[in-house]
Amino acid sequence: MPRVKPGDFKVVVSISRRTEPYFHAARLGELLSARYPPARVHTVVVWTKYPEAVLVRLRPVLEGYAQVYVHLTITGLGGTPMEPRVPPPKEVLAKIPALIAFLGDPRRLRVRPDPLVAVKRGREVISNVEAAAEVIARAASLGVKSFSTSFVELYPKVRRRLAAAGWEAIPFLPAERERIMAELSLVAERHGAVLYTCCVPGMPMSRCIDGELLTALHPLGERCRADKAGGQRPLCGCTHAVDLGWYSMACPAGCLYCYAGGRSQALL
Repeated sequence: MPRVKPGDFKVVVSISRRTEPYFHAARLGELLSARYPPARVHTVVVWTKYPEAVLVRLRPVLEGYAQVYVHLTITGLGGTPMEPRVPPPKEVLAKIPALIAFLGDPRRLRVRPDPLVAVKRGREVISNVEAAAEVIARAASLGVKSFSTSFVELYPKVRRRLAAAGWEAIPFLPAERERIMAELSLVAERHGAVLYTCCVPGMPMSRCIDGELLTALHPLGERCRADKAGGQRPLCGCTHAVDLGWYSMACPAGCLYCYAGGRSQALL
């Protein structure tokens, strides 16, 4: 039997780990069509906090592809100082039925109450741990089967950005992390869903881009690469994909914990 080489597979395209596609849909749609037309693509994976990125802005392009998989981030912090220009969770959750209808299968949607954050400013405390449980319960009731979360990484740039806005991060201690993950996992389990951790030390490795799952879900039964991706964090189990987008693409969402620089300037 001939050996299958990586080049024999259609590619998985990710839009995008590096920026919010809602604000760059026209440019990213053009790049996707030009560089990776439908004949070359197994699955388009979209990462967003805005359902309209898929349902409206990218839809004319995505409709031409055999399979679309969406990571929808709903931290529960939308509209708070942590995510000032992200829609409130209630508004985003309301779009899930339409999103599932577009994707054709609830298994092609993963909801991410991610990251888990706790901060304080004087006596004011903001934490999304309880909100994450509510997001999981509500989204699961709408048919979502898988979730991902992690704890905020307090990189120096994140601490500086929080401090500039008057906030101080409250670290999650190891025992607290275990308790929170156990409680959130139980919420998911009670609703017939699964909660995965994304690059959390001491927790099982998971795949946000899972070539085996994408193969199983593909409407034509086509296979894609299932080997581990290069260039990702050591605890990342994601399989091979190409990512469209750049960290230099401005994001007006204004999330204070953003790892990519948290650019909130106006788009050029």
